[in-house]
Amino acid sequence: MFSLNHPNGKIFENKLTLTKTQQDNVVKGIVKNYDIDSIEFLELKKDIKTGTYHLIFIINDKIKTGLSVSRIDELNSNLNNIGLSPIENFKELKRGQPLDETEEILNFIKVKYIGE
Repeated sequence: MFSLNHPNGKIFENKLTLTKTQQDNVVKGIVKNYDIDSIEFLELKKDIKTGTYHLIFIINDKIKTGLSVSRIDELNSNLNNIGLSPIENFKELKRGQPLDETEEILNFIKVKYIGE
């Protein structure tokens, strides 16, 4: 599974995945601070050199971005302080005030999970 010392020089471990609950936690963290309509999770990669996990996704069918965490289990609970970057790309989507409750709003966000 690891590609360290692979001839093509890859530094990422592929074929990783997240549970639906972990991906929902990411969505909740994003909608708390941003007014989005959809999110498509593309892939989860691990940087072999740093050990950091990178989750790549597309917001509203047009803006590709990602989230980095040092441990996958960080996604097991609600994420309250997600900021999307580059900031300029998400300025229009930024909420004036963060939402207090995100559970119900999940019903209105189109989510495509990794592997679907």
